[in-house]
Amino acid sequence: MHHTTTIDENLARGRRAIKRASIVVLILVITWFLTAFLSGSLGLLAKGIDSISDLIAIITVFLGLWLAQRDPDQKYPYGYFKAESLAALIVAVFIFVTGIGVLWQAIQRIFFPIELNFIDLALVVSIATIPVIFIMSWYLKKIGRETGSNAVYNKGQEFQMDILASVAVILGLVFALVGLPWVESIVGFIIGLLILRSSFQLAYESILILMDAGQDLEMINAIEQLALPILGVLGVHAIKLRRAGPICFGEMHLEVAGKTTVLQSHLLAEEISTRVKQAYPDVLSFLVHVEPVQPVTFRVAFPVDQAEATPGSNPSTHFGTTPYFLVMDIDKREIALWEVMPNPAAKESKQRGKNTANLLIDAKVEVVFADRMGETPLSLLRNHLIQVIQQNSRISCQNNLDAYLEDELPPLKAKVSTTLSN
Repeated sequence: MHHTTTIDENLARGRRAIKRASIVVLILVITWFLTAFLSGSLGLLAKGIDSISDLIAIITVFLGLWLAQRDPDQKYPYGYFKAESLAALIVAVFIFVTGIGVLWQAIQRIFFPIELNFIDLALVVSIATIPVIFIMSWYLKKIGRETGSNAVYNKGQEFQMDILASVAVILGLVFALVGLPWVESIVGFIIGLLILRSSFQLAYESILILMDAGQDLEMINAIEQLALPILGVLGVHAIKLRRAGPICFGEMHLEVAGKTTVLQSHLLAEEISTRVKQAYPDVLSFLVHVEPVQPVTFRVAFPVDQAEATPGSNPSTHFGTTPYFLVMDIDKREIALWEVMPNPAAKESKQRGKNTANLLIDAKVEVVFADRMGETPLSLLRNHLIQVIQQNSRISCQNNLDAYLEDELPPLKAKVSTTLSN
């Protein structure tokens, strides 16, 4: 089994975005550390340490995306997609450790402040890096949303937090410039708290994915609405979704009429799966479990020879040439309503069987009883998921219905005769 082209392209886009981000982060790390070394700014030192963790995180995410592109094998039949979420969890641990280190440095500086140098340079660097961080945040979040990559989007979120941290550094440097260096240490402490918050949030989201939690209720409702209008679907339930990195696996239980054939059930399941994948390209697999159920209400039709026919009348042995059909609505195994419907196709010279079948399809009939039928009308009815039952013409329509409800009547087989429309 191979991944779909869309998923492979998304993973490749995620890797390219992470590669570009790593170059930018490396430049920022060098800039912040040099400036922190010259000025003695704890805020810039914290930014540098935070960026080192960012660089480690980016490398980890890159490796996770690379693993996710590998094809499933015997050991990992569902693929390596969760490697990305595992990478994101490892990143969260790195960020947490970084946050603790920054907090410790800040507490020491608050009680033992030091004089800062080159504050003007530190201010210029801090201000100049904000647009760079903003652009990277916007870019990574955009790619993360478009590709469904949790790890790439999370890196964009981290960059967004870095903007707030940079603003806090600028404020701290301004206070240091007016003779209040301890404020800059408090700023470093606040940045440390933000780093810890970011690590907890990232770990929480990654664990949810690894534990198959966090159902998308809006997507579940949309999938239900995709399936219910399909002809032959009586109901759906137990729709479940689980994410694995940038892709999604899903399943549902499909209710079909008890006498629906295996082939018809398979075709219904395939159609639902195809529609879901077309609507949501990130869905790699959507498994449909078929559950046969006996409908509480359904409509049946018998060919009859008289307009005055009743459920007690015997059915006609003809199909295409029968002048009438006795149509009955069944509710909880009992006849709720019945009527005699004329068959205009009986008077036609050609395609009587086909036109008769279309008449019953338009009448929303779900079960048709017949003594014999040509291949064309039989296939047409079955293609519309209408059951065609071999009737017993020697007993009444009511008795035939009772036998059908007790599973005593077999499906009709096509009979080729000199008059295929019968």
